Amino acid sequence: MYKLVSILILTTVYQSFVLSDSSLPSVCPDIISKKRWDARTALEVDYVIIPIDNVVVHHTVTPSCDYEDDCASLLRNIQNFHMEELEFHDIGYNFMVGGDGRIYEGAGWHKVGAHTRGYNTRSLGLAFIGNFTTQLPSKKQLQCAKDFLKCGVVLGELSKEYKLFAARQVSSTASPGLKLYRELQNWPHFTSRPPPK
Repeated sequence: MYKLVSILILTTVYQSFVLSDSSLPSVCPDIISKKRWDARTALEVDYVIIPIDNVVVHHTVTPSCDYEDDCASLLRNIQNFHMEELEFHDIGYNFMVGGDGRIYEGAGWHKVGAHTRGYNTRSLGLAFIGNFTTQLPSKKQLQCAKDFLKCGVVLGELSKEYKLFAARQVSSTASPGLKLYRELQNWPHFTSRPPPK
């Protein structure tokens, strides 16, 4: 019990001070904390061993958002759906990318999300806010995601050799939408052969 309490205290201190906006490396985009978008508290938290080797990309299949208030409202609705209807302990994604060019904290760094069955304990779930079946995210949204992935490597949260793939490659879903899936195939670290479950 003492070890668990110590880990939780150290994690809180780490997130509060080491990962504050002012101390993040310059490559990191603006990361909006759960507190700032008025998220609910997670019912339970499980941790992963870092660095993470896999990034699974999704889309939220919601309207897009171009302003922080609009993104925050959408995320509260997604979190409510995940927690109340799907009975998740928190919003399922680790982070979300807004059309405003900001990253929104979900489950967060070094935590188990609930985004891709069979991969949750060994991946980071990154969701683009919007529906990208017939259109691409904005250039600002795409660049934000690329910068965020570089940030994850610099922080030691993602492996330097991480593999990037779409949820549709490993589960029965169209996520992250056909247009975004085709775009991802041109990104560094994209793999056409994700690791098996």
